[in-house]
Amino acid sequence: MIVTLLALAAAQPAETPRQFVTRAFAGYRSASFNPLDKPERWFAPRLSAAIRDDAKLAHGEVGYLDGDPICQCQDPDGMRPSVVGAALQGRDKATVKVSIGWPHDKPRPATFSLVRTPAGWRIADVSSADEPSLLKALDKANAEARRRK
Repeated sequence: MIVTLLALAAAQPAETPRQFVTRAFAGYRSASFNPLDKPERWFAPRLSAAIRDDAKLAHGEVGYLDGDPICQCQDPDGMRPSVVGAALQGRDKATVKVSIGWPHDKPRPATFSLVRTPAGWRIADVSSADEPSLLKALDKANAEARRRK
């Protein structure tokens, strides 16, 4: 019986990049969802470390990251995300494009660069019209914060 269950579990198809991003946005249905509470669940190790460094270097104040990098917001109420495209680059990288709409604003595009980790797909970087690379911006801000110490 256990062998059969293990075989069935192994046969389950892996989550696609599109499904991963869709699941991330579905988390906002819960008022308590905050991807920054456990960044390793959503972000690749390098981006997760940069997010943690930003918080640590801010010493309880707001650091570079002053909002949620997935929803591109501070308050997700009324958000209407729509995955508009996904593309694999080899086996271990993908790009997922999302249109993030709001009740009284025109939708904004965001691009999520994903990498496959042993734990599954994770967000390696986020880009938008305002910020071409969240990871580069965090790295730069963290380096500047270290120099000020």
